[in-house]
Amino acid sequence: MKTALRAGAILVLLATNSWASANLNLSKSNVNRIQTKGTLVTASTSIAGAVSQIVYQTPSAGDFLLTQICTGIAAGGTLVQVGGVGIAQVGSGLCQTFTPGMFLSPDQVVTCTTFAAETNSFCTITGLLGAPPLATPTPRP
Repeated sequence: MKTALRAGAILVLLATNSWASANLNLSKSNVNRIQTKGTLVTASTSIAGAVSQIVYQTPSAGDFLLTQICTGIAAGGTLVQVGGVGIAQVGSGLCQTFTPGMFLSPDQVVTCTTFAAETNSFCTITGLLGAPPLATPTPRP
């Protein structure tokens, strides 16, 4: 009885393992899809004073993968926000790279904020814009 139970358990585990391996190997992640077929997007804005400037708004359709933020000279650095939530505090005159990238939700506003009144700087973002994935047909019984 124990031998039959063990044999049954091994068969179930092998079948599950085979399914999981095939599922992992046959799927493509959104990052890979966008990196191979995405369109490079760069957006930039000038910043004068202690203000918040809109740099980019993600499209309502498609995926946006943020890969880099660069800023000019600004005392205290530059705060980068997406939809009002801070994602990076970039040092003065530096770049922040995201590897492989940071997905941003659709219809989100990307802003750069400086805190010194005498600031005369810029904020540039770079990313990849991908078309939305094709709908997968649902199998019908």
